[in-house]
Amino acid sequence: MSETTLRIALVQMAVADGAPERNVARAESLVGDAGPADLYLLPELWTTGYAHGTWRDVARRHTPAAVAAMQRLADARNAWVGGSVITETASGALANRLWLAQPDGRAPVCYDKAHLFAAMDEPKHLTGGAQRVRACIGDGARAIDSALSICFDLRFPEQYRRDAVDGAQLFVVSSEWPHPRGEALRLFARARAAENQAYLALCNRVGPAADGAVFCGGSCLVAPNGEVLVDAGDSDETVVVGEVDRAVVDRYRAEFPVVPLRVEGVDY
Repeated sequence: MSETTLRIALVQMAVADGAPERNVARAESLVGDAGPADLYLLPELWTTGYAHGTWRDVARRHTPAAVAAMQRLADARNAWVGGSVITETASGALANRLWLAQPDGRAPVCYDKAHLFAAMDEPKHLTGGAQRVRACIGDGARAIDSALSICFDLRFPEQYRRDAVDGAQLFVVSSEWPHPRGEALRLFARARAAENQAYLALCNRVGPAADGAVFCGGSCLVAPNGEVLVDAGDSDETVVVGEVDRAVVDRYRAEFPVVPLRVEGVDY
């Protein structure tokens, strides 16, 4: 492991729909028992799943406790801890918000899901975000410029390209992606990494939901050349750890430049 290497733990979790206290306890156990890492990434909506009827109550009564739990884990593990939860915004709207808790009590970084998934009725319940968000994950030589996104965002490559143009070297994706679209998930994860010559860390929910849907797992870490470095499989709750290295991104982009060769009027 070099001085520029960062370890990422993908916490592929089975979520109990509409049971935030149970899910928080499970996440605390999984992260607490996992090996050392610099970033622990949880799935999308890891406290509730798509239990729409509970969202308003959860946002008001349980999300603050979930965010506090993420912060405790970040401080205890001296690491970043991320995952999306339903959050009530300052205007009273609900957002699908990826919280990235930082160690040492630093303020969390937040991203609101921009592309809402109509097939799961997100537009009926949520307000989409309007801003891309990046964060510096890691300290010193290991720090890597990271762009945050959530699940359905993966189908919109323009978001990732804009982040890459702005300097992102790692895409952090919190996801709740179901069967039968698992192959699409893997395809998009590899494509977003390879086309932008960046790492992509994706943590997806696994297992059945209360409504009969089954989530496909497939949490993965993808290299800047599109190679899958770590894959959690499609059936089990598990934590897998892989490594990213900002120096590798710099080398790929120097040896085989792509993003600087975009053509105005054709590509943007």
